[in-house]
Amino acid sequence: MHVSSSGHATEPSAGGLRGFLQRHPLVSYFVMAYGFSWIGWLPYVLSQDGIGLLNFSLGQLLALPGAYLGPLLSGFVMTAVMEGKPGVGRLLRRMIQWRISWYWYLVALVGVPIIIVAGLLALPGVEANIHPQPLQIIMFYPLLLIMEILTSGLAEEPGWRGFALPRLQRQFGPLLASIILGILWQFWHLPLYLTSWGNGAGPLTIGISALGNIGLTILITWVFNHTRESLLITILLHAALDAFGVTAASFLFTTQWMLAHGEVGLLIGFGIVGLVIAIATRGRLGYQPEALTDDPEVTVIRGRS
Repeated sequence: MHVSSSGHATEPSAGGLRGFLQRHPLVSYFVMAYGFSWIGWLPYVLSQDGIGLLNFSLGQLLALPGAYLGPLLSGFVMTAVMEGKPGVGRLLRRMIQWRISWYWYLVALVGVPIIIVAGLLALPGVEANIHPQPLQIIMFYPLLLIMEILTSGLAEEPGWRGFALPRLQRQFGPLLASIILGILWQFWHLPLYLTSWGNGAGPLTIGISALGNIGLTILITWVFNHTRESLLITILLHAALDAFGVTAASFLFTTQWMLAHGEVGLLIGFGIVGLVIAIATRGRLGYQPEALTDDPEVTVIRGRS
């Protein structure tokens, strides 16, 4: 019996397109995720919210089709190709895998906002731009969290963490896998920087965001590995990041200051946390590959990337 680099049984090797996808699962996944999303984002990029070639505007709602078509769809397609219906079932179960230690929920829902605030408070000149509105934060953060769970969290995590991360970890180890995924995750967003979503960010801001994203990805990998690959917790963590980022920009700091300095604050916060986790775990990030294969007779083979 053969299993994929995620540690689960693969479908028998086939010829043609299916065979190519099975031999190159990671490359195939990322090409599909980028391709589906970038095609799905074309209306947004070409609209009045982007470069203005098309005469309509629906705001950031136009970002949703590309998000769902990319990481989410590609993750399920490649899981079906590699592991068949049983693999798709496992992926779905991991999306509702809630039986984990309670403190990981605190890390996701409370720890992430603390990291964001700590990074922003470390910036010079922040004192003049703090305008806390506690009641609004208490009201809006949970509402935004629910919205982000159903959008960015659900649209992305089954692909990035559900399909790609287990295979990247087996092929490159957890630390390098996190660096690779952090970079690829960041640059998947590139077309959105041509739209209102990007808030006019230039190359320097995008580069700073990429570095911060590596630290964030190390944190997510660490949580992922300690919760037996629960996708529910990574969906919550991802949603908390996006929800509290909007909350902080609206009700904790001045919006213009956040637009100008927010990415640097995120780099400081998640960069330090990622570095501490990497050093404290000696780069292992809680990874235990032997715990992921239950069948002792299974021989694990690594699909080429």
